[in-house]
Amino acid sequence: MKLSKICFSVIGICLLLTGCSKKEVTKHQNRKLALEMQQKSGDHRWFYFANDSFSEIDLPQRSPISSLKPWTESVRICDGNVTADGKAILLVNHLGALCFDETDNPVLIQDYQLFSDSTAGNLVFEGGVPYFTLVKNSFFNKTANQNSNQSHIIRLSTTQKMFFPVVTYNDLKIEQSGEVTGTYFDGNDWVSSIKSTKNNKVSFHYIKWKSLVDLAAVQPFSSNQTSGSISVSEITESSYRHLVTPEDFSKAPLRLKNLLKSIPKDFSFMLTCRDFGGSSPRYFSSGSDDGTVANAIIKDNWVCAVFGDGTTYFSGSLDGHPLINGGKTVAFRLPKLPKRYSYQAFVLTGNYLIVAWEENDFYKTGRSGFLTVDMEKLFYKS
Repeated sequence: MKLSKICFSVIGICLLLTGCSKKEVTKHQNRKLALEMQQKSGDHRWFYFANDSFSEIDLPQRSPISSLKPWTESVRICDGNVTADGKAILLVNHLGALCFDETDNPVLIQDYQLFSDSTAGNLVFEGGVPYFTLVKNSFFNKTANQNSNQSHIIRLSTTQKMFFPVVTYNDLKIEQSGEVTGTYFDGNDWVSSIKSTKNNKVSFHYIKWKSLVDLAAVQPFSSNQTSGSISVSEITESSYRHLVTPEDFSKAPLRLKNLLKSIPKDFSFMLTCRDFGGSSPRYFSSGSDDGTVANAIIKDNWVCAVFGDGTTYFSGSLDGHPLINGGKTVAFRLPKLPKRYSYQAFVLTGNYLIVAWEENDFYKTGRSGFLTVDMEKLFYKS
């Protein structure tokens, strides 16, 4: 899947990053790695999404056929990150959230009313609390009706296993015809891209906003809601683009550059880098704009990157375990996926690496699910 860099949203940027060049993937796959995981073995398990839930399967290509839908409308893992205390969350579009508590058996938290006709994404943390965005994409979903009470920022409570709307379109002073096409959180302020349609003419404007009270305490539909609790101001298009446009990989964090320093200079990739329990990710590119997709997370005791073809780089240690390979980077390849399938976002909790997989056809997604890998079996047990 490929979209122009001018594509107005963080979600659009994420779509851009799911694109990959066949030539580059082949070049990556030809690398000699110390460990090549087989499709079937005792160190991993496959899961797929169907019937508003997930089930285990022996191989992803044997999961029930799922009709191809635009990525905004399909059930797929759209984001993931690790909390400050080592737990993990995978956000599932049109379904809910998978929460892992240092095991490979997640709890699925659902809310049909919130998720059924909205596109989820942008999992972030403020004050250690997880939040994410919901938008209705009028380009792919002509039946999506925008309204001032539409929820945009959602708080996830992993203890109560519930979702709580905290910021609506009305709070952001978005008109009836307005549509949020992207939101980014830099750790302090939020910025959003707003699309407006009037007299069949489309225009965009950009806002910066923040809550004047603790965001976790905001109740947008309550009669006790404090008026004016959200401060909103206009910003320039360039200010918004600066946050969501990929930077050259030379500007990536040092730990990430050290992790991937063995990659050949002529190998192109587009990488999404997340800090655990942090703000929106940073985006980096190396080489051409249609490079292989990659995702990375930087945590205090480890750093990990997973490429679309399954090539995985890890440095550090699992919680409660000694350093793997003396702290030097280890590279291994996840089980090979069928043609037109790729690995996407991932999380790591306890002994387990959990990686999203999905079937793609340009901008559409079919089957999808996740793979759980027992890293302890791979690296600590002979």
